[in-house]
Amino acid sequence: MGEAEESRLAGYYGELKKFIENNNYQKVIKVANKILADDPKEVKAWQCKIVALIHLDQFSDALNIANKSKLTEQLAFEKAYCQYRLNQVSEAYDTICKAADVTPRVQELQAQILYRLERYSECYDVYREIIRTTSDDYDVERETNLTAVAVNCALDGTKEEDNIELDDSSYELLYNGACHLLAAGRVNEALTKLQAAETSCRAYLTQDEATTEEEVNDEVAIIRVQQGHCMQLLGRDREALAVYNSVLKSKPEDPALLAIINNNLVSINRAANVFDSRKRMKTAMAPGLEHKLTSYQRSTIGLNHCLLAYHTNQDEVCRTEAQKLTEEYPQLTLEAKVIQAAQMGREGKLNEARDVLRQCAQDHQDKALYISLVATQILLAKGEKKGACEMLMSLDESEMYRQGIVSAMVALYVSLEDRGSASAILRQAVEWHKKNKTSAVHLGELWRHAADFHLRSGDAAAAAASLLELRKLDPKDVNTLAQLISAYARYDVSAAKTLSRELPPVSSIVGSVDGDALEASLGHRYFKKIQQARGEGSPSSPASPKSAMTPGTEIKKTKTKKKRKPRLPKNYNPNVPADPERWLPKWQRKGYRKKKDRRIKDVMKGTQGVSSDAADKFDITKTAGQHKPTQAVVSPQAESQGPRRNMQKKKGGNKKKKGSGW
Repeated sequence: MGEAEESRLAGYYGELKKFIENNNYQKVIKVANKILADDPKEVKAWQCKIVALIHLDQFSDALNIANKSKLTEQLAFEKAYCQYRLNQVSEAYDTICKAADVTPRVQELQAQILYRLERYSECYDVYREIIRTTSDDYDVERETNLTAVAVNCALDGTKEEDNIELDDSSYELLYNGACHLLAAGRVNEALTKLQAAETSCRAYLTQDEATTEEEVNDEVAIIRVQQGHCMQLLGRDREALAVYNSVLKSKPEDPALLAIINNNLVSINRAANVFDSRKRMKTAMAPGLEHKLTSYQRSTIGLNHCLLAYHTNQDEVCRTEAQKLTEEYPQLTLEAKVIQAAQMGREGKLNEARDVLRQCAQDHQDKALYISLVATQILLAKGEKKGACEMLMSLDESEMYRQGIVSAMVALYVSLEDRGSASAILRQAVEWHKKNKTSAVHLGELWRHAADFHLRSGDAAAAAASLLELRKLDPKDVNTLAQLISAYARYDVSAAKTLSRELPPVSSIVGSVDGDALEASLGHRYFKKIQQARGEGSPSSPASPKSAMTPGTEIKKTKTKKKRKPRLPKNYNPNVPADPERWLPKWQRKGYRKKKDRRIKDVMKGTQGVSSDAADKFDITKTAGQHKPTQAVVSPQAESQGPRRNMQKKKGGNKKKKGSGW
């Protein structure tokens, strides 16, 4: 390269530096093109051109330029970043692995790509290495990212670290630390930390006076939504609902956050408020969210969509979504098959549902109990009690002789009026627990349930035998002794009398009770009611002879009226506030609009075309009572002055006649 070319390149690079400092990226591209026209192997010019296009958000053009250049290893970082921004994540990982030098910026981009690929364990190791080998102004951001990776590792079960040492220097670290606690199942601690993160975030943002309330709400929204999720997990649905609605009122623009809020609201609604749930689920499954949500979040939303379709009797949609869950998220295969089996059972296809669940039990042997209980529930929903008993009897002995399972089978056999089978199940369960030497607590509970069952069935001898075994476990239990005496009293009075001597004296039970204090605790109103029942009257009122009680008379008990529980409509939703005007008549409500009545118009009178004012003059009903009849005034009669003459008027007066008259 000659001196003239070197000086020209130096001038170009001087212009390039000036345009970069002024953020004039269009001019940067033009100058870079001039440099590349002189020397196509100038790596700096290629990098400046690609970075300028990235700043202009022209990622496709930048990627095309990187592909056209033959400097694959030198431009690996820029090319991988363009692929990452274009959501070509797998290609970006292959490209970044070909980088010539593994610099810190290459490692950080590699960690980001691994996070998007959901290879959290590898991503965690890369971030650990970056934090160990570098120290600059971005250490807090790296710690924040490391915590986010640890949260997803905890959800996947790839890392077993329950505690990660973090400082509380930023609200992002507090938030990610709370999410890690939440993933570990420590919900109360997570909620406390989230509240601290919200306080820290508000304090940090309000330091700048130019920050608006809307900007603060946008930044705090994700923290508040996570608080609502914690409240849901703690069973505080009303508080969670209030949090979600308050966030929605601020109108957040993040589509991922909106999807999560709407999904959580659907889970709160459950089978109620179906139309609202459908609308919200449509928002949660909007297109374009596949790159903004993790696969765990997308699978959860998909499962909720399938459940919503099942509860709203959208059978075809439910089948399609269940099949989609099986194909896209293999980890949810069991849940999808259970929904399919439940739908078949609702349609009356019990054999097909049983086959689906049997196959599930073979594929997921660790979930055999759960699958059997699902099958039992499907059979019971169709009234198949005998089939439900057979399903429970097919369980392994270690599962079948659990207290809850035994109790369910006894209840089912009793409802089928098969007390013999119920008694046999109890006996077999007791023998199995004795043989396997399980805890005395479980065995004692089974003996007690067996005794109660036999007493209700009228088999006092079998009940006494069970109570004797129970008493061997705890000879000092007074309740067991009392039940045993009660059982003996039904068929062996002498044994009951003998055992009754072992009962503790009454003084040992009620000796420490203060009678006066007990009566005083009942209150004045109780004694007043007792006096009224006996007819004694109040102490201040004189005794009446009618109310006086004589010995031997029977005290009549006053009947207490039971309060009837309020009957609520079937579609009643306590979360929706009731209309305050629901008890007012319609004509007294705010939105009432009076109907027009055309029958009140004036009746047409008179000839057609005559106005109503003219017609009123001839309507006697409208003038009645306005003119009173006048009385005739009698005046003295004047004397007559002779007969009157009828004077005829001359026609025409003084007018001149036309024509000549003859």
